[in-house]
Amino acid sequence: MKRVLFEASPMVNSSKTGIGYYVDRLVYAISQRRNNDLSLSGYYFNFFGRSRVEPPDYPGITYLRIWLLPSKLLSLFRRMRTQPPLSMFVRHEADTVLFTNYVSLPTPRKTRVVLVVYDLGFLDHPQYVQPVNLAYLRTFCPKSIERADAIVTISEFTKQRVQHHFPNLNTPIVVTPIPPAAASQASPAEAMPDRLRQLGITPGKFFLFLGTIEPRKNLENLVSAYAALPASIRGEYALVLAGGRGWMDEEINTAINSQIAAGANIIRTGYISDTEKSVLYGSATCLVMPSHYEGFGMPILEAMQHNAATCLSDIPVFREVAQDAALYFDKDSPAAIAKSMETLATDHNMRTELIEKGRQRLSAFSWQENADKVIDLL
Repeated sequence: MKRVLFEASPMVNSSKTGIGYYVDRLVYAISQRRNNDLSLSGYYFNFFGRSRVEPPDYPGITYLRIWLLPSKLLSLFRRMRTQPPLSMFVRHEADTVLFTNYVSLPTPRKTRVVLVVYDLGFLDHPQYVQPVNLAYLRTFCPKSIERADAIVTISEFTKQRVQHHFPNLNTPIVVTPIPPAAASQASPAEAMPDRLRQLGITPGKFFLFLGTIEPRKNLENLVSAYAALPASIRGEYALVLAGGRGWMDEEINTAINSQIAAGANIIRTGYISDTEKSVLYGSATCLVMPSHYEGFGMPILEAMQHNAATCLSDIPVFREVAQDAALYFDKDSPAAIAKSMETLATDHNMRTELIEKGRQRLSAFSWQENADKVIDLL
C-alpha cells in the first residue's frame, strides 16, 4: 500500500480563501477516486489547541494534529534561511508527501515530493505581495520547486510561468483547474440573508466583486470605473465588494471611502459565508473582476455556475478560464471597465448570451479528472 501524507493546514481554517477551498475539494475528490492501494493522512498545525476548527471527515482519511512547535528552533532555522525537516513535526512514515501551499519541507531522500504552486506572483509582480510573505516565498518556494519530484498547478498560465522562471526544470507539471464545489447551487434572490439586505443590497441591482481586498485585485480602478458610470446606472445599481481585508490595502480603502463620501453606492460586506456567496452570485447583475494578476480566478466559474454574467480584465489566465464566456476590458482603463459594466447592466441579450456560454464552459472542468491526475503523481 502506498502511504501518502498531505499538508492539510489550508483546509483547516475558519475563514478559508482560494487555497483552502482548492485543497479541501482536491482532497475530497482524491478520497472518492482512490483505490485500496492508497492510504491518505493529512497533517495540520493547531498550536496548543487554539483553533476549534476541525478537518473535514472524508472517507478513509486520517489526520495528524500538531499541537506544539519549538519556536526557538524554528527561529534558528529561519535565520539560517533554511527549513526544518518534516520529521521534526510529523512522526509518520510516508512514501509520498503532497505539499499544498507553495513550499515543501525537507523529507528523506526516498520520499517522493509533490508540490502545489498556485501562481508566481512573488516573481512576476512582487509589488502586490505582502513583504513578509514575499521574503518567505522568495527564499523557500524556488528551492521547493527545484527539489520536487512533481508539480501541480491550477492553470496552464501558472505552468508556463514556472517553465519561464525555471527553464532547466525537467520535473513533470500537471494542471488542475478549479471547478466550483459540486454541492453549490444557485440561490434565488428571495433567499437573500437578512445581513445582506440590511447592508442595502437589492437583488438584481448590483455589480459584484468577490475576493480579498488586496493590491493585485485592482480595486482602485474598479471604484473609479463605478464613479464614471452614467448617473442613471449608478442610481439603479450598487457596487458590492464582498471579501475580507487583505494586505497593503491602505490606498485601496482610501479610494473606496473617498467615493463613498462622495455619495457612491458602494457596499462592503466583509468576509462572507458560503451561503451568502451563493446568494450574491445568484442575484448579481454581473461579476466584475479587474485583477492585475491571478493564478486562476475561482469566482469566474462560481459565478457561471450561479447563472451570473462575468466581466473580466483582459489577462491571459482569465482568457484561459472563461474563453468566450465573458466580456473583457482593459484593466488599466477605468473608462473601459465602466463601459463593460454599463453594457452588462443595459444589454439583456448580451447578458443572457454570456450566461449560456458560461454554462457550457463549466463542462470543461472536473474534480474527478483533477483527482486522477494527482493520484497518478503520488
